[in-house]
Amino acid sequence: MTVIVGRNVESARLHDAIARLADGRGGIAWIEGEPGIGKTALVDATAEAAVKTGCRVLRGGGDELMQAFPLRMIADALDVSARAADPARVLIARLLRGEAVGAATFDPVLAAGERMLELVDRFSAYRPLLLALEDLQWADEASLALCQRMARAVDQIPLLLLATSRPVAPRTTVSRLRALLRDRPGVHLDLGPLSTAETLTFAARLVQGEPGAGLRRELARAGGNPLYLREMLEAVVRDRALRDSGGVRELSPGAATVPPSLQAAIARRLDTLSEQTVGALRFAALLRRRFDVGRWAAVTGRSMPEIVQAADEAVTAGVLVGAGDRLTFRHDVIRQVLSDQLPEAVRAGLHRHAARVVAETGAGVDEVSLHLAATSGPLDAWATTWLADMPEAMLYSAADVAVGLLTRSSAQPVDSDAVQEALLARLALTLFWLGRDEQACQVAVQVLDRTADREFASRLRILAVRAAGRLRRFDHALELAAPAEPDLPLHCQARLRAWRALILLNLDRFDEASAEAHLALAEAQSCGDSLGIGFAHNTLTYLAAEPDQLGHIDAALAALGDDAESTDLKLLLTGNRLVCLLVNGRRADLDASIADALRSAEQKGSMRIGVVYAQATNASYTYGRWDEAVAYADRLNHELLASPSMSYLHAIVALIAIHRDDRATAEARLQAGGFLDPADQGRWVGAFGPVADALALLAESRGDLAESLALRAAYLDLPPGPGRAGRCDEAAYLVRAALAQGEPALAEAAATAVAADPDPSPHRLLVMRFCRALVDADAVGLLTVASDFGQWAWLHHRALTLEEAAYVLAEQGDLAGARTAFGQALAAWLDLGATWDARRLEARLRPYGVRRGPRAVRRRPALGWEALTPSEIHVAQLVAKGMSNPDIAAELFVSRNTVQTHVSRVLTKLRMRSRIELIQQADAIGRAEG
Repeated sequence: MTVIVGRNVESARLHDAIARLADGRGGIAWIEGEPGIGKTALVDATAEAAVKTGCRVLRGGGDELMQAFPLRMIADALDVSARAADPARVLIARLLRGEAVGAATFDPVLAAGERMLELVDRFSAYRPLLLALEDLQWADEASLALCQRMARAVDQIPLLLLATSRPVAPRTTVSRLRALLRDRPGVHLDLGPLSTAETLTFAARLVQGEPGAGLRRELARAGGNPLYLREMLEAVVRDRALRDSGGVRELSPGAATVPPSLQAAIARRLDTLSEQTVGALRFAALLRRRFDVGRWAAVTGRSMPEIVQAADEAVTAGVLVGAGDRLTFRHDVIRQVLSDQLPEAVRAGLHRHAARVVAETGAGVDEVSLHLAATSGPLDAWATTWLADMPEAMLYSAADVAVGLLTRSSAQPVDSDAVQEALLARLALTLFWLGRDEQACQVAVQVLDRTADREFASRLRILAVRAAGRLRRFDHALELAAPAEPDLPLHCQARLRAWRALILLNLDRFDEASAEAHLALAEAQSCGDSLGIGFAHNTLTYLAAEPDQLGHIDAALAALGDDAESTDLKLLLTGNRLVCLLVNGRRADLDASIADALRSAEQKGSMRIGVVYAQATNASYTYGRWDEAVAYADRLNHELLASPSMSYLHAIVALIAIHRDDRATAEARLQAGGFLDPADQGRWVGAFGPVADALALLAESRGDLAESLALRAAYLDLPPGPGRAGRCDEAAYLVRAALAQGEPALAEAAATAVAADPDPSPHRLLVMRFCRALVDADAVGLLTVASDFGQWAWLHHRALTLEEAAYVLAEQGDLAGARTAFGQALAAWLDLGATWDARRLEARLRPYGVRRGPRAVRRRPALGWEALTPSEIHVAQLVAKGMSNPDIAAELFVSRNTVQTHVSRVLTKLRMRSRIELIQQADAIGRAEG
């Protein structure tokens, strides 16, 4: 049993958290303090309390040597291993080794992360779970991101996330996680030094007597740090430097000097060990935080009996702890002292030796790379060959490390041109994977300049074209995609031609793009190249009219195979398919497709999941499911939301906030997207419709109608074509704003522009009719359009059209008709939660005597059983049966994250703190459905 001196308040708060956990309520605990201050002791005591109450306990920690290896901290905590009895753990281990990439998986890190979250969900469904993660200052970035996601789920699963960290210089991800945890209810502890009284109590227990005056003076040097105190006191006890005088323990005259620092105290402990054991421990200090005894024996060259003897001696001396074949240092400061005892050159040499030994024993990529990355300068010949021969998929399990090693190896002389080309190609592929397009393009061009393998070169050329395109350097991309050589294999020609067509499209050279894309499709079909067929259909999707786009997408999806490139393209096409379903009003198909796409992207692990979340956000906003829209947008991590292609989602959340009269949130989201800088606003407004809409609506909400109109008028600067047709909503907003500002010519120009676009989608046709009816002050036409918007379930458009119809009717003196339209518009706005729009509607109609009556409709309740949607009631029923989120996801054929969103909203609406409360109210759920 762990005995802690002092920390009574801290211990009590953590024990309260365990009591809540045992009762089914999750939570967060954050412990911060300097090395040796007692963080681990508190974690030990908390874990013991959790076990006593029947909770499951899992523990792991950050590892300074493993920071560049994604998800290794969480994998350590979940005991992920290829030797595990649990198939789920084995699969995660294979993913992290890069051994399970293919049809079922695209990005091994993302796929492993989703499966880890699923594992935590399942564990906590069976009994409350304490997940203790120490030393987060050394955690890998992917593990920290996963911690953020788990922290957002503790309100709905019995999970206590307990994290510890040293106070360190700001590190973006750690700081963001710390802020997230501290902003949420939970236990937040900053551990300071022990008081003088606590220090004396601590010392009395260790020396079995009251410390004398001389010993007290020495204890003061420890500054109240428990680890330093323990090391200091155990050193003087080992040295027999204490004498007893009537129950008072005092330093003996002439006793050895008390260790002047924590490091010195630890060094003195190590001096008690045999030279052979200390030598073996220095090797162990170069291994992972928790290391395998067999691996330790291999790198030291010792026999198993010899290494077991060293382990026993180190455990007895309090240097190592552990059980079975897994060991760890009792405190990381001990490992650091051992490592620092080695000169840098010797340490690097030992890492080189260890890398080769573990590679020869068939260890995973991360174990070999760990040691290679700890060295500098040229790699040994065996290491460059190892990198060149490694399956490509394995590079992606620790892509940043792979880039570092490949950069070093490709810059040094190697045995053959083939090895050099392989290293450069792998470097280009990994850089492209990481989104480092500038470098990827440069390295790919290097390969093109030196290789004689034309098929190999065509693959790298396409990569360079795509990288330049992602950088929006379309002229350079077109140069790279120059017409292929005639004797290039036909499937290579077809693929390259398809990408050249896409670049021409981005340069607005539509006729050339169409000709190239159709020729690429014909070439790919003639040689049966499925990937080339997919590339060609993908380009033709952007060139085709709306009714034909789905045909190209479905043809591409049907043709593509299961390799990594095809899987990536499938997910991209799926995102485009969602757009087509949205603008064509196929809501049922859209909802089913979103569920399928999210489930697939989560299981396969793809950055394309961001595209799916983006389209789910768009769809939910369009259909008036604004809470869902915000939830989908917030599913994207900070890095994705900051990317230029995804940042517009901030604008959608800002739009919802403005409609709901929350200008502060709107401004914060627009600031986060970088949209409030006047120098950049023109670029953003021209690129993204939601940004233009949000900035204009924000200006209108501030009463600056002139600024709002100026922003709306940017629609007329868009060139005719598919891009402008896809932003037809802006024409409706411009017509409305222009008429309100007495600019009928501007309104007519907008109505004419939207009518000129050839796009036959139902959405654009309805917007066109709205614009014409509003310009003509045709109240009947507006009411008809409002009814049609309602038929398509485009609720925001319906509400806006009803508002304009009410205003036109009032202007024309038809107050009875105006009151009817007003009541319908008010109900529509309130049902969306659009309180700002409702207030605007009332202000516009008040001068005509049209007001909200005593029986005016009220919006749907925000809280209570009546606030639940049918989908939420269904999910609540399954939760009440005791099902975990992954089980519910499988039952409903949706993604686990979608279920988590539903559960979180159910708990919020019902003002419940945990799913246990939901289970306890199963009868009420049945009544809610009835």
